[in-house]
Amino acid sequence: MGSIRDSKRSSLPVLNEDPRGWEVKVGIAMLRFHNRLERRMAEVLGAHGLSLAQFDVLATLAHGEGITQQELAERLLVTKGNVVGLIDRVGTAGWVDRRPDPDDRRANRLYLTEAGREILAEAQPCQFALNHRIFGALTPGELRLLSELLDRLERATQNEK
Repeated sequence: MGSIRDSKRSSLPVLNEDPRGWEVKVGIAMLRFHNRLERRMAEVLGAHGLSLAQFDVLATLAHGEGITQQELAERLLVTKGNVVGLIDRVGTAGWVDRRPDPDDRRANRLYLTEAGREILAEAQPCQFALNHRIFGALTPGELRLLSELLDRLERATQNEK
């Protein structure tokens, strides 16, 4: 029963069209959306025995195997310490192999195993379907615009250091 009252309850008011009010409203709306999207994605991937972080590792390696743990940490925007524990877990699950770098004895290169490819192939269509159900509410042009706007906001957060 989607009434006007329901939509008002889920939306924060912006008083007097104050630009700061819009900044707060948009910030909170983005946080709410992020939390809901993350929960839905965790549910979808959890049905395949994957966490969001594990899926991220497998999907990243699917697009570029043979990277180092440091390179993976940079791509995932996490610390090297976090990636070591994550690689330990996906390695124990049999989804990723660490292989010594022939040119640098201090580094390991990361590769998907056959089991890693299989679980990714099972989970990825479900992830794509969820994205389609959610982002299908926008036109292709709106998606491009949203992507551009989010890129600008991302750059703004990087300048806040």
